[in-house]
Amino acid sequence: MSEILGFFSKTLKMYISPTMSDVKNSEKSLSTIVFENLKELVKAKNAAHESIFKFHWKKLWPFNLIWPQVDYLRIIRFMGEVGEQAIQQKEFIARNKNKASTEELAFLNAVPNYLDALTDSCHKLAEVAQFKQNILEKVPNHGAFSFKKKLDAYAKAQDHLVRMGAFVQVHWMEKK
Repeated sequence: MSEILGFFSKTLKMYISPTMSDVKNSEKSLSTIVFENLKELVKAKNAAHESIFKFHWKKLWPFNLIWPQVDYLRIIRFMGEVGEQAIQQKEFIARNKNKASTEELAFLNAVPNYLDALTDSCHKLAEVAQFKQNILEKVPNHGAFSFKKKLDAYAKAQDHLVRMGAFVQVHWMEKK
């Protein structure tokens, strides 16, 4: 788990310069910067998703007695950070949209809805992680039905994220 979360901190590097005056940003178009930032955000969210839901032999008994389990508290905190980065990305787009070329505008107009869906999906994933953390801490009042509701809400948010991602992808391909 520490390898994955080490990956989180290394991959979440974003270009959010309000003036776009540094060398890295001046060489790239606004839509390219936004697209690269989206890839980093999605990588981080997918790594957290896999660490919670992906099957691994270390999660089985008796191996789970030896190796530490998923650090749900770190995932909860990190999903909050990804949500904050998504909000900052929306602000970055709003500040710099006037510098975009006309072929980039359709892509840049589709991205804020995708970022809203990503923020919602991160929030729902954090709720699932909090539920699992409560089970580890033996907090009462957690039942199968409430967990199913949280999983269904996350699945719905994930479906919405995929639909919004399709719009972003179509506009990205049109831009190219």
